[in-house]
Amino acid sequence: MDTFLGAAGVSDRDLLLLAHANALYERTYGKQQVIMSGDDEEDLAAVLLQGTAFLESINLENQRRILECYEPRDVFRKKCFPNVEARSYYVVSRKPCRVLFVHENRLEMSGQPGLALKAFLEERSLAVSGQRAYLHLDILGQRTLRQKLMSLFSFCVRQQNAEDFTLPFSLTDCADYLAVDRSAMMRELKKMKEEGLVEIQGRRVRLHR
Repeated sequence: MDTFLGAAGVSDRDLLLLAHANALYERTYGKQQVIMSGDDEEDLAAVLLQGTAFLESINLENQRRILECYEPRDVFRKKCFPNVEARSYYVVSRKPCRVLFVHENRLEMSGQPGLALKAFLEERSLAVSGQRAYLHLDILGQRTLRQKLMSLFSFCVRQQNAEDFTLPFSLTDCADYLAVDRSAMMRELKKMKEEGLVEIQGRRVRLHR
């Protein structure tokens, strides 16, 4: 099993015992398949072992928004989904994914290994999702479209430690992450390129300051 889960103090043998107790199981997904939705059981948690996935929502006008981007070793939990009437929240695979699902209530009944894994998943999901949620709020809180783009680009520069970086998603997905109209975003990016602020080729971006 991935050394990431080994950090929880749970051995491969413990994980096999938890699997036999129906506390966890693994599944694979192709591109654009729903991994977790609001209809799933409340105690369900998941570890993304391979691939990329998005936490998405559909608003009342049937428009998609991307709330979070999950990479390998990220944890997401059904109980953390927003509970807003008439809106749909779900995790969908952006690339083929391999996912370990965990029933947290069953972990509690599986002795020390189960309790250790449950505590580890809780800590990991809160630490990672909390930080990125604040980042996303900060980006969305910028007053102009250019400021939103520059905030996202600046984060990518810090994360990848390079002025020449790769966006974590396509430009179409970028518009949904920023909650802006894609055509308006492309026009703004064109202006920024003409002003010499950025160079963009596909998902590759170079930021000039």
